[in-house]
Amino acid sequence: MQGHFAAGDVPDLMIGKAQDVQTYAKTGNLGVIPKQCIQQIEDYALQVVTVDGKAYGVPYNAWYQGVIYNKEIFSRLDLEPPKTEGELQEVIQCLKEHNIVPFAAHFQESWKVANMTMQYMVNDVFCNEPDWGTQFREGKRHFSGNAQMIHCFSNNRRILENSWEDAMQLEQIQSDSRFIQGEAAMYLTGSWSMQFASQYGGDMDFGIFPYPSQSGEAKLLRETNMTFMKSADSPYGEWIDKILYALLNDSRLVQEILGFTQSSSVIKGIAPVYASKIQGDIDWYEENGKVLDVSGGNSQLTWDFQDSLALVQLDWLKKEKSLEEVLEYADQHREFSSYLSE
Repeated sequence: MQGHFAAGDVPDLMIGKAQDVQTYAKTGNLGVIPKQCIQQIEDYALQVVTVDGKAYGVPYNAWYQGVIYNKEIFSRLDLEPPKTEGELQEVIQCLKEHNIVPFAAHFQESWKVANMTMQYMVNDVFCNEPDWGTQFREGKRHFSGNAQMIHCFSNNRRILENSWEDAMQLEQIQSDSRFIQGEAAMYLTGSWSMQFASQYGGDMDFGIFPYPSQSGEAKLLRETNMTFMKSADSPYGEWIDKILYALLNDSRLVQEILGFTQSSSVIKGIAPVYASKIQGDIDWYEENGKVLDVSGGNSQLTWDFQDSLALVQLDWLKKEKSLEEVLEYADQHREFSSYLSE
């Protein structure tokens, strides 16, 4: 999409992630969404696509991120979802004593490492310092020597060391398949993995909890996801507004998308008709105010920066680079952590 913008070839109608709006709106290429559309979006989702008081995107669904766990295994071993790192370590130890792999994981894809790392950062760093990314680009914050960032990366090492021996070679579909067959007890991922579990998991019971933070006060992460955007200069603006309005009011289409993606609705008055295996836990975290929107992190560090950093992390996880080299790489490429200069 950035290439289209740079070439002046802006599509009339675009589909992306909600976090993209914060980046693209500042280029002047996105058009304002009409009031008749934004009135139908839940407030928390609308905030993610709002820049300077104006909405530049129509969010459609949301996923939740955290540790999905096998409730049958936890119940059998009398385990509770851990809230602190100490409790998590006790759970890991108990599982290993019973010859159960603690974590399902797949490290073949860099996006997975980037996603996990951002989950830690949101709860350990960005929720307390929402302008960390800006300070990073100004040279006031660093990865090197930063105990919090070092700890975030170290969590990936912990998961790798408590997963399958071939976790570095696995893709998502392989990891999902093993997990829903009961070959691991926990899985740091998102509700997108429930697509596979719902299709092939039978009657297995799953739950979700936040990966424990250093403070012990971690919250479940919500990702306002699929979002429609329109060009600011399209000659078909009126028709695009009609399409957006139709997309919001076609309840059958919305339900089909929610069911296929196993995601939650951000459109007022529309709830999923499917029964997600982790929905009960999600509802509890929402009702108790224990949810953070992951856009609070993704808007600080662009996805391209996260993904390139994840590739270097993979070298570290393979023991081909040191952790300090990973941290230095982040600092040396700080100018690429934002699409626009600030």
